[in-house]
Amino acid sequence: MDPASDPFRILSLPYDADLASVRRAFRQRARETHPDRGGSADAFHRVRTAYARLQADLDGLRQRYRPVPPPGDSRYAAGLDPREFPTCRVRYERGPNGQTEMRFDLDSRPPGWRPGRRRPSGGACRYEQDGSPAFGVWVVRLAGRQFRCVFGPHPKDAGTVQDAG
Repeated sequence: MDPASDPFRILSLPYDADLASVRRAFRQRARETHPDRGGSADAFHRVRTAYARLQADLDGLRQRYRPVPPPGDSRYAAGLDPREFPTCRVRYERGPNGQTEMRFDLDSRPPGWRPGRRRPSGGACRYEQDGSPAFGVWVVRLAGRQFRCVFGPHPKDAGTVQDAG
């Protein structure tokens, strides 16, 4: 890695720094390099970029640097393994009546993915009415008003568990 782009060097951190140390170093370097405090925009941008890279790594958001947790692990949203229930992207569009409507991006399925028979726990199936796909889109409630849309089996192919939606 180029020393000029090494986030640890930019933030003046040791390589074994934890997330709290990264945050403290970022705040200090941001104060020093902020354009409103006499620093340059380029230096401030490098500090922000370095912080974002380290924060993503330390928070575990970069999947390639983290081992895949076992299914049912609490680190998955709603405890759903993304290999079995991949996330379905959602688009919000204005419908003909002026209301905002939720549309599922059915092309966002991972290539080669096939649904199993197990339905996601606590999910309600919503699927496209025009045609009969071999899969369904399940809306799984998370905490509060949050939810996650995942691909799963078609409701007719799912196990005998009743819809808990």
